[in-house]
Amino acid sequence: MDNYKKRIRESFNRRADTYDNYAIIQKEVAGRIFDRLSGIKINPKSILDLGCGTGSLTQKISALYPDAKIVPLDFSEEMLRICRSKVSKVNPICADIENIPIIESRFDLIISSLTFHWATDLYSTFLKIHELLKDDGCFLFSSIGPDTLLELREVLSKIDKQDRVNRFIDMHHYGDALLKIGFSDPVVDNEKIIVEYQSFSDVLKSLKKIGANTVEKIADKKLTRTDYQSALDGYSMNENSNYPVTYEVLYGLAWKKTPSNPKINEDVIPIKPIK
Repeated sequence: MDNYKKRIRESFNRRADTYDNYAIIQKEVAGRIFDRLSGIKINPKSILDLGCGTGSLTQKISALYPDAKIVPLDFSEEMLRICRSKVSKVNPICADIENIPIIESRFDLIISSLTFHWATDLYSTFLKIHELLKDDGCFLFSSIGPDTLLELREVLSKIDKQDRVNRFIDMHHYGDALLKIGFSDPVVDNEKIIVEYQSFSDVLKSLKKIGANTVEKIADKKLTRTDYQSALDGYSMNENSNYPVTYEVLYGLAWKKTPSNPKINEDVIPIKPIK
């Protein structure tokens, strides 16, 4: 695990106990992706929940499919501890989504909410997911797009040229990866959700308290009090005198299908129809 991933893991481990109190957007999106799942005609017997965190989505899935074998996976031991306390009848795995220690295709449903933006190699991650799905298996996920945290990125970019907010890839890259790998009927769409905070400090605290304040490239210098005041002064409040935070949420749905007309091996002579 590289240094970036280690820092993410340590951050989530430290914040596991405060996560649920501040994970407003995470809980909201978990609810929305669950609503999408409820509308899909599927009765999975085996489910992999990637990046399960403290188990908000795992709980919902367990209630919807009480007879299914559910495997929540997260690389934060402390997040998994809380998830296990909420849903006892699961088989958790502590691992990175980019290094899943499962070989065979064994899942009818693989689901993930707000996790893939942490991946450093999205294509390889999706390729592994395709391998782990059974034929006719479903892949449903949410992630975040490039307009996420745009207000914070804008005010911090005026302080210096350093990336103090992670940059996120466009939804078309998700769709292209799904198609290239061979998923069937992939659909990717997006929506914007705006969360309002009463103060600029609450904006920063909301990220820190859920462990989501880890950036890929560490800034050369920390923000000073003057920098903080500049960011505060530059942040545009809305008509409610609150501090808006935009999240561009991406949703993806795809299937693993066996081709109905597989390509005939050129080394095999086809049988002629009987006349």
